[in-house]
Amino acid sequence: MGIGWIFLIQASPVAGQEPLDGFESISSVAFQPEILKEPIVSHEGYFQLTWELVGTPDFNGSFRVAELVDFNGEGSLDGQRATGSSAEEAGKGAAERVVYEGSLPTAFVSGLSDGTYRYHVEALDANGRVIAVSEVPATVQVLHWPMWKATLLLAIGAIVFLAVIIVIVRGTWMHRLVNAEVKPNDRSSEEPTEGSRS
Repeated sequence: MGIGWIFLIQASPVAGQEPLDGFESISSVAFQPEILKEPIVSHEGYFQLTWELVGTPDFNGSFRVAELVDFNGEGSLDGQRATGSSAEEAGKGAAERVVYEGSLPTAFVSGLSDGTYRYHVEALDANGRVIAVSEVPATVQVLHWPMWKATLLLAIGAIVFLAVIIVIVRGTWMHRLVNAEVKPNDRSSEEPTEGSRS
């Protein structure tokens, strides 16, 4: 009878399932807490996302970062809607645009126009299976500098650059002038006088 129980346990549906590699139950991936506290604000149109994978000390897989896109096919979203959504809610109807795939836990995103963007990260094992997905998306607000402010900063930079050039040119000219005055005096002091010749 004991052999029958062992056979029954071995023949149960659980035994026929594919092994899980041990990652699914203990792995979690999340963006850094400072990123999730409040939306990242980028005035230049580029920014860096960083995250951490917990529960897999010997992880040799990769990461995938995707931009969540709303139903209209636009990446820019209303800020209130973007901040309150989770990756699961967004996955029910929103499309995704992959912006990074690689083994490093950091992604650099650039070339964005003004708007609010949401990103989630997935951890994939060596076979390419998703083992963890970030629960809360990272929200980024891109607000480029206004044209008047960019022009003002450019003008200030040009004035500082010209001032530095003027100081360098004037310093070089003064140095040459001082050297030109010193050299004739040095020559006259080195020439022997008539009394010293005799």
